[in-house]
Amino acid sequence: MVEDNFDELERVWDERYERQHGFWRPIIRHVVEQYLDCGDLRCGFARLWCAPCRKSLLLPYSCKRRCFCPSCHQKRALLFAEHVDEEVLGEVPIRQHVVTIPKMLRLCFKYDRQLLGDLSRSYYESIKELFLDAALQAEWSPTDLPALPAMIASIQSYGDDPTRYHPHLHCLVADGLVFPDGSFLPIPPPDPVQIMLLFRHKLLKTLLAKEKISQRLVDILLSWRHPGFSVFQGDSVSPDDHQARERLSRYCVHPPIALDRLHYDRQTRKVIYNPKNHDRSADGDSPAAATWPALDFLAALCTHIPDAGQQLIRYYGEWSHVRRARAREICPPPLQPIPSPKPQDQCARRMSRSWARLIKKVYEADPLTCPRCSRPLKIIGFIDTPSVIERILRHLKLWDRPERAPPPQPPRTLHYDFDPDATQDGGRRFDPSA
Repeated sequence: MVEDNFDELERVWDERYERQHGFWRPIIRHVVEQYLDCGDLRCGFARLWCAPCRKSLLLPYSCKRRCFCPSCHQKRALLFAEHVDEEVLGEVPIRQHVVTIPKMLRLCFKYDRQLLGDLSRSYYESIKELFLDAALQAEWSPTDLPALPAMIASIQSYGDDPTRYHPHLHCLVADGLVFPDGSFLPIPPPDPVQIMLLFRHKLLKTLLAKEKISQRLVDILLSWRHPGFSVFQGDSVSPDDHQARERLSRYCVHPPIALDRLHYDRQTRKVIYNPKNHDRSADGDSPAAATWPALDFLAALCTHIPDAGQQLIRYYGEWSHVRRARAREICPPPLQPIPSPKPQDQCARRMSRSWARLIKKVYEADPLTCPRCSRPLKIIGFIDTPSVIERILRHLKLWDRPERAPPPQPPRTLHYDFDPDATQDGGRRFDPSA
């Protein structure tokens, strides 16, 4: 789908999609070009070798692009879940919060993506104010030892329908206040309606101060019977349930689309995207699949690509980077015996990374297992030099990419103008301008 339609999408963006999705961002072409090179041997690969059966394999590099490549984004989600569970959350119960905003405000975040940070910051300030008020009512003095709530906010611009720009938050919030020394003060979860009202007040105040909305729009939003804002609180997860904590963390940063739900028809250039529960039942109660032109679907998908350097995961309170660094200074880890140094080359150091384990978790297949004898494979080198890549692939007859037929073009209707002076074809003349 991307190969057939991306060049045309860039050509017609200003005319067809600029008003709906904003101006063309150069980061889109950069990300898409790297995505098209994902898994291409011409861009570099690792050489794997099985000594018992003497089988050699080439493993291509991935693009590592977020919010566009489904497999690379999923590896990011797995690595994020492991990092959060082992190094950030600690021994405290957590709870998932999902925060949404009205449709009238989504355009502000679509055309000014810097406001997404204000979205998560406003929600954390609401959580912080309610948690500290609950602690004061429990006769706890915050001057005894400074404590703060802890929250991880994941900013997402997509939902079940990837063609809609839907900015919202998936948050992991501790069920209480966390002290710098690691101790925990449990706080009863506040009412979601109170969180929603306070969050609405802070967000509208921020947007109004930055002149992104008018006072008239604020009055309209406050006069609604249904506020349009919503806050969902999930069940509490104990610190011993590591599987549930990793599952919640992965869901907070899931990719925009699932490839098993996507179908592309090259003949008609249509995209069919099945709903989330399309195979839930066989009695016909499941919702029907949606169909879009490939250009429209790809244009909507490109709007979810973040800007260069934009942070979509933010840490607040006691889980912020500064507070966790101070906590390590207050309570340093116990000293461990220093192992004896061993000679280790660059290839061995790169082998110690977790890419093979993440590929195994994503595809349920171990890339370091020989497909012939099922014994472990050994990485004997990483090939990055273009001249060496070309020599190896030409020797293996893998350099010449197979010719691919051009994408089918829609049928054209030929228009003719009547010419009384012409005698051929019954007095009809072809008009090239038509």
